[in-house]
Amino acid sequence: MLTDTALKALKPKEKIYRKADSEGLQIEVRTTGRKYWRFKYRFNGKQTLLALGEYPAVGLRQARDLRDQAKALLAQGIDPNQHKKEQKQANKAAEVDRIIEESRLNFTQLFEQWHSHNSESWSYAHSKDIHERIEKHLLPTLGNLSADDIKPKDLIRTLKRLEEAGTLETLKRVKQYASRIFRYGVGMGLCDRDPTRDLPNDIFKKQEKGNYPHLTGRADLHQLLNAIDSYVGDYSTQIALKLAPHLFLRPNELAGLRWDEVDLKHSLITITAQRMKMKRPHLVPLSKQSLEMIKQMRNFSTGDFVFPSPRTQSRPINEQSLNAGLHRIGFKGRQTAHGFRHTASTLLNEMGFNSDHIEKQLAHEQVNKIRGTYNKAEYLPERVKMMQVWSDHLDAIKSGGDVVSIYKKDSSRH
Repeated sequence: MLTDTALKALKPKEKIYRKADSEGLQIEVRTTGRKYWRFKYRFNGKQTLLALGEYPAVGLRQARDLRDQAKALLAQGIDPNQHKKEQKQANKAAEVDRIIEESRLNFTQLFEQWHSHNSESWSYAHSKDIHERIEKHLLPTLGNLSADDIKPKDLIRTLKRLEEAGTLETLKRVKQYASRIFRYGVGMGLCDRDPTRDLPNDIFKKQEKGNYPHLTGRADLHQLLNAIDSYVGDYSTQIALKLAPHLFLRPNELAGLRWDEVDLKHSLITITAQRMKMKRPHLVPLSKQSLEMIKQMRNFSTGDFVFPSPRTQSRPINEQSLNAGLHRIGFKGRQTAHGFRHTASTLLNEMGFNSDHIEKQLAHEQVNKIRGTYNKAEYLPERVKMMQVWSDHLDAIKSGGDVVSIYKKDSSRH
């Protein structure tokens, strides 16, 4: 039997030679001096050798263990060499599977690719809104899962949480975004299918159609307007919140207001068609109060936007900042930024203003082609008067004064 001392003492010769250990184990010495373990055995009447590794990387004790493992295979009628080949093939297949698995995108990676691919064609606010929605509502549960492994039941569990929270509009949007992400993955060959395709619509509650939460009662509005005045937060959101009831623009229109859309000299805002829901430019007369509030931003804002983000002057505040501000002052579920439009519409109609003037100021275009012939300046003189009366009306409500006297003083304003 061999010993470590004997193994170390073996020297190369002109030809390859072998020295036996025991039970078929041998050491093969090459002319280069390198030494290799061999196990000599007979299978199906044929004598052959099994390579067990190089000495000293494989020591004497380990070589004997490998020999014994080969003998155990022989006792089961298994050829050790064939077994070794099959093991190599299995290991190679496992490595390929591992590489494929590592190269598969998880949902977070797929989402980021989709978002990056599309965000150049979106406005900054829209891009940020989508990213925040997915980051908040999908990534915590689906983010680390392989996009290919996500099943309809995974999405159902995630979306049901939104349903339980009562955020049905968010559920609807998030489901739509998830489908777009998966369909992008299928189109780019990054995943095989869109699991949202198999989600029946009737497993989720239907959203009840209705207006955005808004207040119309004088006492409620008195409380709200004074609460807005006491808002403590970033300056852009503070002034935008104060302005929101006076202009009753859509939140994205107000939050993204640009200086090149504001004419301080003529007290007029002209919002570009690209930023309007109906893709038509929109004129907004400024009351004295609204004009002063916008002027307050002139020294604060040094970029293109009237209400710059607190993080950078190169971007506007997020439209959701307005709702977040209303939540902070205690009006969550009672008043939304969009709801100011409904507040104004309701009260201006009650005050007797012409409904066409109100609808034009809300940028609600008539469906009837004759009545709806577009003219951005339509009813502008009447709307100028109406917007001033409205601001005076809000100030009176806030101060607790006699609101009736405001518009009785000059009935021609109607």
